[in-house]
Amino acid sequence: MTLASLEPWLFAGLFCLLLIAYGAYRERRVNQVQKALVDVLDAATKGRELPARAVVDGRLGLLVSRVYDLAELLREAREETMQERSKLEGIMEPLVSGVIVIDRAGRIVLVNAAVQRLLSLNEDDMVGRWHWEAGHHYGLASLVDEAIAYGVVQKREVQLHKPQELTLEAHVTPIKQSNGAIAGAVVLLHDVSEWRRLERMRSDFVANVSHELRTPITALKGFAETLLDGALQDQATARQFVQIMQDEADRIGRLVEDLLDLSRIEAKQIDLHLAPVDAAWIMQRVVDTFSGQAADAGVELTQEVIGRTPVIALADSDRLRQVLINLVNNALQFTPAGGRITLSAERKGDRIVFAVQDSGVGIPPADVQRVFERFYRVDKTRSRQSGGTGLGLAIVKHLVEAHGGHVGVFSEVGQGSRFFFDVAGVEAENEEV
Repeated sequence: MTLASLEPWLFAGLFCLLLIAYGAYRERRVNQVQKALVDVLDAATKGRELPARAVVDGRLGLLVSRVYDLAELLREAREETMQERSKLEGIMEPLVSGVIVIDRAGRIVLVNAAVQRLLSLNEDDMVGRWHWEAGHHYGLASLVDEAIAYGVVQKREVQLHKPQELTLEAHVTPIKQSNGAIAGAVVLLHDVSEWRRLERMRSDFVANVSHELRTPITALKGFAETLLDGALQDQATARQFVQIMQDEADRIGRLVEDLLDLSRIEAKQIDLHLAPVDAAWIMQRVVDTFSGQAADAGVELTQEVIGRTPVIALADSDRLRQVLINLVNNALQFTPAGGRITLSAERKGDRIVFAVQDSGVGIPPADVQRVFERFYRVDKTRSRQSGGTGLGLAIVKHLVEAHGGHVGVFSEVGQGSRFFFDVAGVEAENEEV
């Protein structure tokens, strides 16, 4: 075969090699462009710095340039959005009210720390979830749905029972775009539980005071009318009625005095003159005060110091005596004849624990947690007959707390009750009474 006859085959082979080389070159160039585009778009969507612009000529170069420009705009828009989000979070975080931002679809996109505390949820439990899943409250979910559906501010007070009992004032404001379309909603949750509790306390207080005053005032009015209608002519009857009127007037006086005293204590308007007080001495003073009343009731009244003596408390002696008097007076009301009341004191670490133990009727479990509330009575008839105002134990609680102590009670129906409280103690050898 001559060279001339091989020339066509040589040219064909060379042409094929050139095609293969060109194809490889184009493939490599396309791969480079593709990688450059993927890298720049990945960086733009993830908020990273964009890679250096790839130098590509021709139409592919124009495409790469346009993509880089779009990626730069996307990155700048993302940075601006993140900055605005950061500013919004900075505004929301210190707010006392809980804030939830919800998108048009109903998913939570942003929450602040306050709402996480209110709902006992963390950010991961809320962001990205449907709003009705996070709140677990139908009333709140319906407010959000109505605000988004109708574009109108919704306001309602809602009760949460899980994970804790809360009363929340909810404001749901729709987020409107410039064209009027609803883009989502902002939920403001303000905890008004304490306000509502105080309102109930105020209402109960007024009702209780009115009730407590109505009984003696009615008695005074009734006996006064009877005396005016002719009972004055019967000296024995008149004397009996006047004595009852005096007792009822004294009862009103005690009620007013206890109310004023409790008001001053609660408002922290009392000055405690702290000084070393011998526990045995102060308890004996209280025993002496009630010795006659206890004897008349057939109740044994004693005091004891447990452990090493003397036991010295750091307290205001007058207020400490008032606490013990109120506790003993309460015990006498509920201890029948033949019963026993014991005052005790003992040192526990750096605290002095006082207790008043009785063998009375005891307190039902449902009432134990409420005995220190104002005007709360376990046995209303017995308490009123004994002249109690219903404020003694409330005064005890606040006076003990003013001393930095804690008051409590253990009781069993039919077995009696043990009221106890603690105050600071001092070393006996360094103090005088």
